[in-house]
Amino acid sequence: NPLIEEVELFDDYRGPSIPEGKKSLAYTISYRADDRTLTDSEMNALHVELMARLAKEFDAQPRM
Repeated sequence: NPLIEEVELFDDYRGPSIPEGKKSLAYTISYRADDRTLTDSEMNALHVELMARLAKEFDAQPRM
């Protein structure tokens, strides 16, 4: 998505609370439009879209 400016991994955890063969990854994601300020609803829609793609392509699950 062109509105994703930067993605940075800040945590890679594997431990007793994570199922065998899995790992917990946490990212900081920066969104930006050059021509306007993004609204909360745009941001939420972008994030939902990104989470759905990650779930489909990598069988990723959000950390609760």
